[in-house]
Amino acid sequence: MPQPKVVKYRLSQAQLRGLDVGQRPVLDSQGKTTLEPNPGRSPYRFADGSQGAPAGFTIYVGPKGAFYEIRSRVGTKAVRISLGSVAELTLSKAHELAGAKRSFIRETGEDPRRVLVEAQAAQDARALTVGRALQGYVDYLKSLQARGKVKATGVEGAEDSLVRLSRPEVDLADVAITSLTDELIKDAWNRLRHSAMTRSNRVPTEVKKKLIQAGAWWCLDRAALVSQLRLTGKNVELAYAAGMAAAEHTMADASRAVDRVINQERKAADAALRRPALMHNPFTVLADEGLYRSTRELRKHYEAARVRNPLGVDDTATGQRSLPTVLKSLVERRDMQNGRNATAIDYILLTLLWGTRRSESARLCWFESCSPEELRGLASWVWLAPTSTAKNPITGLRGSQVFLHDTKAGEAQLLPVAYFAERVLRWRVDARREAEQALAAEIEKGRSAAAAVRSRTRDVVVRAKADAVVERAEWRLEQVGRWVFPARNPNAVAGHYLDSKSILATIREDASLSDIGLTMHDFRRTMGRFAAKLLSGHMVSQLLRHHNPDDKATAMAEVSQRYSEAEWPDLRAAMAKVDEAIIATSPSTWNLLREAGNEAYPRLDERDDTPLNVPKYRGRKRGGD
Repeated sequence: MPQPKVVKYRLSQAQLRGLDVGQRPVLDSQGKTTLEPNPGRSPYRFADGSQGAPAGFTIYVGPKGAFYEIRSRVGTKAVRISLGSVAELTLSKAHELAGAKRSFIRETGEDPRRVLVEAQAAQDARALTVGRALQGYVDYLKSLQARGKVKATGVEGAEDSLVRLSRPEVDLADVAITSLTDELIKDAWNRLRHSAMTRSNRVPTEVKKKLIQAGAWWCLDRAALVSQLRLTGKNVELAYAAGMAAAEHTMADASRAVDRVINQERKAADAALRRPALMHNPFTVLADEGLYRSTRELRKHYEAARVRNPLGVDDTATGQRSLPTVLKSLVERRDMQNGRNATAIDYILLTLLWGTRRSESARLCWFESCSPEELRGLASWVWLAPTSTAKNPITGLRGSQVFLHDTKAGEAQLLPVAYFAERVLRWRVDARREAEQALAAEIEKGRSAAAAVRSRTRDVVVRAKADAVVERAEWRLEQVGRWVFPARNPNAVAGHYLDSKSILATIREDASLSDIGLTMHDFRRTMGRFAAKLLSGHMVSQLLRHHNPDDKATAMAEVSQRYSEAEWPDLRAAMAKVDEAIIATSPSTWNLLREAGNEAYPRLDERDDTPLNVPKYRGRKRGGD
C-alpha cells in the first residue's frame, strides 16, 4: 500500500514555534500558509517547503510539541530520525543537522541513532564507578538469594564492603574504574586497613593508640612492632594483621564486582561490533603484588593471634585442661540466676556435642511444632524418639535426630542425637513444660487484670499497658512451643535465641581463657578435634557437614538418599563415640548429665576432676580502673 503523500508547507520560525496539536497548517486561496484549528487534536506531520530544505525533511507535531525530522534509508530500511525540538533549534540549524545526518548515512551506511546509543553506552561504561559496580553486584547477589543460590550472609558481606569503600577515609566508591591506578588501589588498601583497625573490637584500645601515633603502621613488620611500639604477646600479631581481613574481603568483593561489569561490557561491545570500554580489572594488582594472605600465612596468623582455640584436655601451650574446665563452668552456671542462663548454656552444650555452626543450632524447632511442608525440608528441627529403636515418621530412621535444613555448605543435614546430647534436650523439654505452665498462668492472670483495668478506666494508655502484659506472655508462649532455644525478648524478630556474647564472656573468665579467647566456632572446632582423633576422615566429613552441594529434588530426599538403613547405625555409633569422649573429659559433668541408674553410662570417678569455683557474682572493672 503506497504511503500517503506528505504535504509541503512553508512556515516562518515564529509559526513553527507556535505549532501544537490544537492547530494545523493549510494553504489559503492565495497559496499562503496559514494555521487553522485541528478539531480532533490528532498528531500530524508535514514536509518543509522552505528554501534549502533537505530531501526528506519534515516537521512532526504531537502532544509533546513540534520536532524536526529527517527521513532517509539505511540499507534497505527506511528510517526517520528526530533532530530536535522546534523550540530549541532554528530552522536553518535543523537543515544543517539534517544534511549532516544524511551525509553520515551515505558514507557509513549506519543509523546515526545506533551509533549515538553505542557511543553513550561506551561513555557510561568508562564513567562507571567502583561503588556503582559494587551496588550492581549486591543487587545480583540479592537476585541469587531470592532463588536460594546464595545465603543472606553473602549479601550482607557485599553490602558491608560497599559501606567500607564509601567511608570518607577510604573514599574509593566514587572513583571511576577507568581512573584506578595501581598506586591508588594500594593506597586505598592501606586506608581501608586503617579504617577497619580503628573500628575493630579485637585490637585493644592501647594498641590502637600506638598504631595511630606510628603513622604508616601497616609498613611495620613484627620486629618493628616489638622494638618501636613495644608490643608484646598476641598484641604483636593483632597489630600486624589489623584490618587485614576487612581489606581482603572488601577488595575481593570489589574485584568480583568489576569482573562482572567487564563481562557485561564485553558482551555489549560484541553485540555492537565495537571495542569494549572496559577490558582490564585494576584490582588484580593486589593479588599480583601479594597483598592477600596465603593459606599458610593465615594459619600462622591464627596460631600467633590465638584466633582459633579448640578446647582440649592437654593444652600444652597454656598448661590448662580447658575443655573439662569449660564444661564444669557451663553446668555450674546453668541453674544460677533462677535458671536464666539455661537456654544459653544448653545452646552452647549442643553446639559443642554436634559441632554445629552458630546459625545452624540457634534456629532449631521442635519436630511437633513444624508444618508438613517444613518437615519436608523447609525448617530445622529436633525429634526425640520415645525409644532408641523408634523410627522417625519423616526420615524412616531410628533414634532421636536433628535435621539442619540450610547449612553453610548449602545442603540439608541429618544427624543422630547421641546420649548426652539427648540428656541436654530432655532438659530443654522440661524447661519448655515449666515455661508453658508458668506462661499459661501468667496469661490468665493478665487477662483478668486487663479486664479489671478496662472496667475501671477509659484511659487508653493504661489499658494498652495492661494488654501489653498479656501480649508479651502470649508471644513468649508461642516461641516456647516453637523453638528449642526460644528468645525471651519480644523485640527478637526471629523469635529464637541468638546472642551468646555475654555468657561466653563469663565462661571465659571462669576458665581463665580471657587472654586466649573463646568463640562459638571454637566449640565446633573442639568437636572436630575429637572426631578427627576417633573416626575416619569420611565419617568426620559426615558429622561436620563438609559436603559439596548437589541439585536434589528436596532437602529431605537428599538426606534419605545419603543415609540408608545400613549406614545410619554407623553414623549413630560414631556420634555416640564423640559425644561420650567429650563429656568424659569432666567426670563431674558426666555424672551430672547421666540418668540415675543407667548402667550403660556408669558413674565416673571424680577424684582427679578438680572442682571449679564459680562465683555467683563477679565484680566488673570500671573504666579507668
